[in-house]
Amino acid sequence: MNKKRLKKTGTLISTIFFIMIAWFLILVWRESPTESAFNTEEVCRLNATWRTENESVPGEELPAFFSCDENSRTVVSTTIPESIWEYGNTLCFRASQEAVRIWIDSELLLEQGFLDSGNNVLGGEPSSSWVMFRLPTDSAGKEIRIELYSPYEDYKGHLNPVYVGTRSALLYFIICSTGWRFLMAVLLLIIGVVMIVICVLYTQKRVFSVQILMLGIFGILTGVWMLGESQMLQFFTGKLVWWYNLTLISLHLIPLPLLKIIEEMSDLSYKKICRGWEYFTMFYLGILILMQILGIRDFMESLDISLHIMLFMCVTMVFLIYWDYLHNRNKKIFSMVVALTVLSAFCCVELITDLINLKVHLGTFLCMGVLAFYFIVAFHSMRHAMMLYSQGLRSLYYRNLSYVDQMTNCMNRRSFMEREKNWTPGGDDVLMMADLNYLKRINDNLGHHAGDEYILNCAEALQEVLGAWGTCYRMGGDEFLFWGKGLSEMEMKVMEAELQSLVRQRCREISPLCSVAAGYARAVPGDTTVADIMKRADQNMYENKRRLKEELADTDSFNERSDEKNEN
Repeated sequence: MNKKRLKKTGTLISTIFFIMIAWFLILVWRESPTESAFNTEEVCRLNATWRTENESVPGEELPAFFSCDENSRTVVSTTIPESIWEYGNTLCFRASQEAVRIWIDSELLLEQGFLDSGNNVLGGEPSSSWVMFRLPTDSAGKEIRIELYSPYEDYKGHLNPVYVGTRSALLYFIICSTGWRFLMAVLLLIIGVVMIVICVLYTQKRVFSVQILMLGIFGILTGVWMLGESQMLQFFTGKLVWWYNLTLISLHLIPLPLLKIIEEMSDLSYKKICRGWEYFTMFYLGILILMQILGIRDFMESLDISLHIMLFMCVTMVFLIYWDYLHNRNKKIFSMVVALTVLSAFCCVELITDLINLKVHLGTFLCMGVLAFYFIVAFHSMRHAMMLYSQGLRSLYYRNLSYVDQMTNCMNRRSFMEREKNWTPGGDDVLMMADLNYLKRINDNLGHHAGDEYILNCAEALQEVLGAWGTCYRMGGDEFLFWGKGLSEMEMKVMEAELQSLVRQRCREISPLCSVAAGYARAVPGDTTVADIMKRADQNMYENKRRLKEELADTDSFNERSDEKNEN
């Protein structure tokens, strides 16, 4: 009853505490003054009419496609309005797979995205980039001409909306428009790296999870792909062509860790199909890289084929997973079924928004679906890995129970026998046998509790003196063995004497009879088994035991004669 009351009291206190924090934050929000923000400068579209020799398009109708000449070039022009300075002196637009040249009257102001046509390694494509340039102070009323070049049919003559404002306002506008993609990419990269670190930590604990490793690789590849699609890389680097190639390679590699994750699912009936798709993906990407290097066909020209192949691959694997779950009743893949269902739902929403042409960024729902899919699979994989780790800890605990003597914490005879099986002759092994003297007499006269204390003290002394140099084993009731390597004759004699002295010191209060007999032996070339070394160590131990008992007997005789003399 008191526990329930304490629990209710703690819950009430916690609730009051968090309500107080929420009330304080609301109060601060209401009372805080409104400071100047970074979005006070306005960015607007340049709504002048853009024209070519044969057509014209108002600025508010951009993006639009203009006709191009036989060289795949389009030149559009407009007159810079006098009112442009009300908003700023910088123009900005997005060039999609296009190279750009800009003139004002006959003066070339900017050239961006043109590649060396003889460099096949980079491919023939200009990358997508932001074009931003400052207008001269006397440009109002002058003609501005923009030349667009793209070798690809889907991008020829494509002009995106042109914005005008100050440079800082335009940069803020780009961050606000595309920053969410960048944040999602960074989040996936961080999670991917964390997954790989967790996999390494688990491996050190002898629990290797292929699924966690593949999830980490999938997160990194997806993060790199989203970084390339985030439209924010110009904030960090100018190597956009390199990033573009890296983005496409990452896109082609994304199926590999996914297929490996599916292949590693429990009792999946279609592992060979997954493995076949993995080999095909690697072979196909190798062919694409080779074709680009040879100048036959670059990544962009093959992108439609690649997307159709990946779509067919995804549909095939989704169908097989659902079939295995529903028809073959494989309940162990339920987590993957849930993740694929969520991903498919987001893909359907993406397709619907694309078909009805909603004013959203294409790929928004697809990115959200990939992130949701990743979180679901990661959660279940981590839970499975934690279960394996717990099982490993339990196995290690039970293994320790079977190899460690529970009374003394020395290794037991079973552990010694396993090491003995793996022993190979020719080493510098040293064995020391140790046996407790007069244990039976102490048990009979003082009780078994005194005998147990005697054994424990001897085991502690053995670990203290010899534990740092090798392994100590309890072979039986009062028999111990030390197994070390590379110890000299002098070191063994010193440690043997130190052991005997420490046992007498610790067991003095139990009985003056307490002592330990010890004998050691080193491996010699003629030894074929550990038993050969043990036999010599055992002989030396019994010789030491006989000598100790004789000394004790002489001491007792001397004490008896002294007592008789004193009586007389």
